[in-house]
Amino acid sequence: MAGIKSLPEKETLLLRGARVLSGGEDLGRAGVLISGGRIVAVGAEAVKKARGSGCGRLSLDGFTLTPGFVDLHTHGAAGVDFVEASTGEFERSMAHYLSHGVTSLLVSLYPTSWAKSLKVLKRISGFIRQGHGLGVAFGIHLEGPFVSPARPGALPRNHFRSPSLKEARQLLAAGDGLVRTMTLAPELKGGKGLIRFCRKNGVVPAFGHSNADYEGTRGAISSGVRYATHLFNAMNGLHHRSPGAVTALLEDPRVSVEVISDGHHVQAPALKLINRLKNEDRVILVSDSIQACGLDDGRYRFAGAGVLLRDGVVRQKNGTLAGSALTLERALEVQVKEAGEPLEKAVRYCTENPARAAGVSRRLGSISPGKRADLVLLDAKFRVKATWLRGVLMHVRGRFPV
Repeated sequence: MAGIKSLPEKETLLLRGARVLSGGEDLGRAGVLISGGRIVAVGAEAVKKARGSGCGRLSLDGFTLTPGFVDLHTHGAAGVDFVEASTGEFERSMAHYLSHGVTSLLVSLYPTSWAKSLKVLKRISGFIRQGHGLGVAFGIHLEGPFVSPARPGALPRNHFRSPSLKEARQLLAAGDGLVRTMTLAPELKGGKGLIRFCRKNGVVPAFGHSNADYEGTRGAISSGVRYATHLFNAMNGLHHRSPGAVTALLEDPRVSVEVISDGHHVQAPALKLINRLKNEDRVILVSDSIQACGLDDGRYRFAGAGVLLRDGVVRQKNGTLAGSALTLERALEVQVKEAGEPLEKAVRYCTENPARAAGVSRRLGSISPGKRADLVLLDAKFRVKATWLRGVLMHVRGRFPV
């Protein structure tokens, strides 16, 4: 699909025979009728409406049908870094996401120099407004710059800034209304004011790259934080005499938490703990992928520094994890095989939950009438067999079932 700027004609189609998962539930082998880029009916009603209509039909026995995946934290893939991406590279990267089931995403941007940050925001918001990449990207996630130098992770500490409402306004203006989430450290001077500013301007303030302790994190939640960037990573963890930010984020039922479910950022025992302690509507799988995702082992760059991809893990020279080479397809598999989650719940973690957290659940994230016909077909090994974007088949792996 590289270079495609508009979708081909959408057809009316009845998908039948697949196990349908949506909203954390197993709907059984329900029919799904799609037309005009939207879901028209599900179950018996879908079959009834399709009868005598002359619409196309696909038999999907042996497969599982889910909503399209929604990735709220990804810096790029397939050799593309969003901070540096040209129009063509931006469009090309979307083919990678579609091939792994992602039909909607937020473009994550790490901090750079102030002038470059504003320039990048204007360029990326232009790509999105102009529909490049078929509209897969629907907004922007700013991972900084108002974060703590004590918890940089793989982000460039030299470009971190103290919270400033004036600068925050400049960032949002450069983003042309498309900044949806902002990772920030609430303990910094001016942090709580920044939380209130974000909420007032329709931006989700996300706790992350923060050195806040347990009480400080609780204070941030009281100030309006309801979202945590990559839980456990770049924050104070669990200790029996110092509960840390992780405890505060896990115990509050109002907070949604991102999880990099690759078995490296968060290993299986911790994944199980998250799944037990958080309500199932508050866990969100993200990739946090970088340009090395989808490429062979080797040396690449992220946020201005060299990184090494080896055996599916990306690290800086000092061993620090630097984003990931994870796909949501793989994250789903880890949740089921290593964390023991039922598939229907794991699917919810990368469809309905992120759509709700980003404020787009009215049109995305579930298989129900009126929603956009963004759909994913999985095989028995959790691999993406096919992806539909607004009712159009955009990716097929191998021979397609008929």
